[in-house]
Amino acid sequence: MRPERMVKLRLAAPKSRQSAVIDTLYDLGLYHVTPHVKGKYELDLGNPLADAEELSSMIVKISSVLSRFPDGKTKKLPPLNQKLLSAAKKGVTKLYADFLQVEEGLQKIKAEKETIDARKKWLKVLSAARIDIRQLKQSMTLCHFFGAVQKKMECEAVLKENDDVNYILKDNILLVIGKKAEEKAIADLLNDHNFTAISLEEVNDAEAELTDLDLRSAKLIQQENLLQQRWKKIESETPTIRALEDQFKEEVKKQELPLQFGTTTSSFIAEGWIPKRDQERVQKALEDSTKRSIFLEFSEPDKKEAPPVKLHNNMFAKPFEFLIEMFSLPSYKEFDPTMLLLLTFPFFFGFMLGDLGYGVVLLIAFYILKKKVPAAAEAAKVLMFAAFVSMLFGLVYGEVFGFEHVSIETGKSWCDSLSICLPQHTLEVHGQEHLVADFPRLLNRAHSHTNVFGFEILTVLVIGAIIGFIHLNFGFILGFLNELKSHGFKHALEAKLSWMIIELGAILAVMSVLGMLSFSYWIGTIIAILGVVLLAKGEGIQGIVELPALISQTLSYMRLGAVGLASVGLAVVVNENLAMPFIERGGFYIIIAIIIMLFGHLINLLLGVIGPFLHGIRLHYVEFFSKFFHGGGVEYRPFKKEQKNKPLEVQ
Repeated sequence: MRPERMVKLRLAAPKSRQSAVIDTLYDLGLYHVTPHVKGKYELDLGNPLADAEELSSMIVKISSVLSRFPDGKTKKLPPLNQKLLSAAKKGVTKLYADFLQVEEGLQKIKAEKETIDARKKWLKVLSAARIDIRQLKQSMTLCHFFGAVQKKMECEAVLKENDDVNYILKDNILLVIGKKAEEKAIADLLNDHNFTAISLEEVNDAEAELTDLDLRSAKLIQQENLLQQRWKKIESETPTIRALEDQFKEEVKKQELPLQFGTTTSSFIAEGWIPKRDQERVQKALEDSTKRSIFLEFSEPDKKEAPPVKLHNNMFAKPFEFLIEMFSLPSYKEFDPTMLLLLTFPFFFGFMLGDLGYGVVLLIAFYILKKKVPAAAEAAKVLMFAAFVSMLFGLVYGEVFGFEHVSIETGKSWCDSLSICLPQHTLEVHGQEHLVADFPRLLNRAHSHTNVFGFEILTVLVIGAIIGFIHLNFGFILGFLNELKSHGFKHALEAKLSWMIIELGAILAVMSVLGMLSFSYWIGTIIAILGVVLLAKGEGIQGIVELPALISQTLSYMRLGAVGLASVGLAVVVNENLAMPFIERGGFYIIIAIIIMLFGHLINLLLGVIGPFLHGIRLHYVEFFSKFFHGGGVEYRPFKKEQKNKPLEVQ
């Protein structure tokens, strides 16, 4: 499937119709604007409309307010017209001024309360001393030290040893009174314990000042309560301004769109792209909104142009666009591989994981992820597909949480009570044969082997290589079709079909050597050489250098089986080597076995998601896409209202 077909739309209209054109394009949500380059058509760049700067200022003010109220609801508002826009700007300006005033007032009150609390803390120490501070400051025989000390306990221990010193130490506030002759010694002692002096110059009556400070604190609390009421009123307006912020941002986007136009003194011109299927609707809407005072020119893209890419897939393939976007969007003229990923990525994932129990658990887990984390919904849908295919391959392999069979007793019980009769199989464990009831399967991936040229190779590895051969050659066919459309048959033959000719020649030559064909191996050799010559003409020395990589890439698909075998091996270790010895001992040990199985299978399950996902993606991105996919497409981003995950709306 190709990306959606685009047509170029060039429009020109008088500047008096510019707002009407912008509003129409915005409402349509279909026009991907190509920014005008200054000097093209000898036109200058356009200027923003009149309200752009003021609206940007409003957005800054709203952001400042909302930064203090980051979470909350948003109010549903009617679309802005000129009257509502004017009222909204006045309302935001008033609210912002009130916000600044209240915030500044609360900060001042907070700072003043902290200052008062700190002063009250040490005034209480002076009050508890019950001394006349005036006389103490004027005394000719006594010295005093008042302040905060950090090494409280050490300082107190030293002061207790000095009988000539009186002191009060509360929290870390210290008042020391001693003889004038001891002033230097006391000062040195206090300095050794990180003493910080507090001036008593402005203190005369500690109790009276404490009373004044209590009154001041009460007044501050009253002022703070009034400001808090105004703060709550501002907070009640945040649902409205949160909605206004979004509306202003959208309005600014419209106001600044002319920056991407070319202009003259009286008119403007714009270029962009729209989907081909919407051409008539766009034409009618623009002509109606401008009363036909507009020139419209629609044209198909030429070979040098790169229209934006809009992927166009059904509801099943849509989530897999996530994997394409992780790599690169296809160019406009390329094949969109999203539908192929729908078919092959879950198949590869399921082929590797291939366990019914793991598939069920992952399907439930990814469904919950899709519901609980909207941002991961697309990835969760992709992995739900993959988990479902893992369940199907679990039936093919006959595996449930790594178990391939149950005991013969359990098998008989199921047959008698549930009418589920499993086939019996003799299993050799540690040199002893045991009769077990096997789960039905089409392929035992851990034990089934295939003879390849006299070598016994695990069947899943052989199947992986066959899948790789088919997958890569399908990529060559797609590459041939892409090159045929872009550059013609000759280049498509030389650059892409030549690889398949080389493969055909090599296969015929090998089959002839092995006696599987009656004609000489030279026929296949000549065909392969012809393919090499074509490849050299199409891709030069780079194509020749990459020839050996074709075999390694095909063999790389054997990882489809290898990753699955690693998962099976770990599951068997958890079940039979770690848990089973405890189960056989019975009693309390069964609980230990269950814990071992839970943790063991959880680890295996995590590895079973990461490994198949990464290897499945690698086989597509590195091996498959390199055969036909160039990427580099520009995303189709029409001028329209941005869709966001909004907080809960209120009317």
